[in-house]
Amino acid sequence: MKMILVICPETRTEELRSNIEHHDIHYYSELHDVTGKGSKGSKFGNRIMPGTSTLIAIVVSDEKKSLVMEALKEFKDTLLSKESLHAFVVPVEEAF
Repeated sequence: MKMILVICPETRTEELRSNIEHHDIHYYSELHDVTGKGSKGSKFGNRIMPGTSTLIAIVVSDEKKSLVMEALKEFKDTLLSKESLHAFVVPVEEAF
């Protein structure tokens, strides 16, 4: 199994959720109000550095990983130039 960690703009969470559910992913976890600094700037949810992100954790079979990553790449192409989406794949050795 693999875990795909996706960081997207908070304002695009609903669209991302619809996208992954369209690809038959119905189980995931969301963390809201994620802050940090990246290549597109800083997001700390304040007046000086506005905005926050959402982190979505998805666990999928090894076979489904490629399909989900391709869907995420297509979704990334719909974002505005100032927006960013990052996806990281990590192995899941055990789960219950």
